[in-house]
Amino acid sequence: MKRFNAQECLEALGLEKGGVVQKAIDQAVLDACEPYIPMDLSVGASGGGLIRSGILNTEIGSGEVVWKTPYAHYVHEGIVYVDPVTGAAGFKTEDGWRSRSGVTKIPSERELQYQGAPKRGAHWVDRAMQDGGIKTVEDTARKAVKK
Repeated sequence: MKRFNAQECLEALGLEKGGVVQKAIDQAVLDACEPYIPMDLSVGASGGGLIRSGILNTEIGSGEVVWKTPYAHYVHEGIVYVDPVTGAAGFKTEDGWRSRSGVTKIPSERELQYQGAPKRGAHWVDRAMQDGGIKTVEDTARKAVKK
């Protein structure tokens, strides 16, 4: 009698890390979140810097979707972070906005204002999943298992 091998079963269904189902899930999460991710006009007219960050920094099939930019955390939290000494978020230079070097900013009482709000804004994964994303990801996973 052949013994049950859980790893073989997972692989046969495409459920292992890097498998067809995990790849489909990762892509479905990116797709579901895209309409909720704030536009970033500082990177050009398309405003898609943060969106591209998710695409470029997510290893499809890893089970982890990553938005990695120097500002992703602040944008995700939706709060203006400021220099604890000056109380300013930054200062304008001829090369754009800058902050004092080596300073760890602290959260202020002010909320960020988003391009594309109210749909695009803070906590985009949570909001996307609450707005039908969970069902979309589940349906995608079910279809991928059946292939």
